[in-house]
Amino acid sequence: MTTKPPLGTPDRLHDLSEVVGSAAGLLLDRGLPLEDALSAFELRYVREALRRSHGNLSQAAARLGIHRNTLRSKLQRNGDASRGGE
Repeated sequence: MTTKPPLGTPDRLHDLSEVVGSAAGLLLDRGLPLEDALSAFELRYVREALRRSHGNLSQAAARLGIHRNTLRSKLQRNGDASRGGE
């Protein structure tokens, strides 16, 4: 079984760049404004961090490198109040 090199290595960064480039092309082809594309990516990224943290806001925030309150704010702003509280 082969393991992938760490994300910071040139091969992994190249792979990530390819994926992001493909997604950007698709979004541009569909006419999605930059702000909408960034919001959609952020929400998906945040939800993935929550999934990997089994719904624990503090752990997800640590994975994302942000404060727990910032994560709650992002969730509330994106209409995911069930995860962000109040």
